[in-house]
Amino acid sequence: MTEKLIRTDKEYISYLKLNDNPANSLSTEMMTAIQTELTDIDTNPSIRVIVFESASEKIFCSGHSLTEVKGMMSDKDVEAQQKLFAQCSKMMKQIQQISKPVIAKVRGVGTAAGAQLVASCDLAYGSENSRYALPGANIGLFCHTPQVAVSRSVGRKATMEMLLSGQLINSSKAEKIGLINKVVNDAELDSEVEKVCAEINDKSAEVIAQGKRSFYRQIEMGLTDAYAVTSDNMVKNLELNDANEGISSFLEKRKPEWTND
Repeated sequence: MTEKLIRTDKEYISYLKLNDNPANSLSTEMMTAIQTELTDIDTNPSIRVIVFESASEKIFCSGHSLTEVKGMMSDKDVEAQQKLFAQCSKMMKQIQQISKPVIAKVRGVGTAAGAQLVASCDLAYGSENSRYALPGANIGLFCHTPQVAVSRSVGRKATMEMLLSGQLINSSKAEKIGLINKVVNDAELDSEVEKVCAEINDKSAEVIAQGKRSFYRQIEMGLTDAYAVTSDNMVKNLELNDANEGISSFLEKRKPEWTND
């Protein structure tokens, strides 16, 4: 963990706080720190949920470090540029591939790869002052990679509007188009996210892990293949002890006692 990324574990929640003020950019150093922590958290059975947040009230994440990108351009270092964007793509995919649900708790602005980070998280909650944008075209660098995650969250028309206008959208519109789950009063944002985390913690960890893997696998498939894969996953889920416990407890009208296996 570096000073740019602060990890705090609180009971079953691991908070990853972006702390590279003023921009909270996804520099190579920041992304490496995030990847390291995600890998460690994924093997920690006591952690059930991961929450991304920001030390800044004004900027959640501004995307790539333009200073770093400009340096690579000045050096004509194409290999370094390729590594940078490949690392970012790998990090975004890692968020969706790990077994723990990941939540973005957004205060301030999330732009470019910062909006990509929000879209890549399993869930996202934003304060009333949160804003989002894909502004790359404004500075001559189209948001090619951020559009991948955003378009899979909000759809074509809304993504294209963000890409072509480059303008910030407010929290209400972000909620309306599906970039975030809910707009929350700033004073209540922390408690709202904690409430969601508690709801997740109340479920079987293994069932949630299987379900998350299933979701991201089927979402990229055609209808027939998706049903085939998820039907198989249903059968595998029934093999879990927690499936037997969950069904039994429901029928017996009692609270389940998960063993997470």
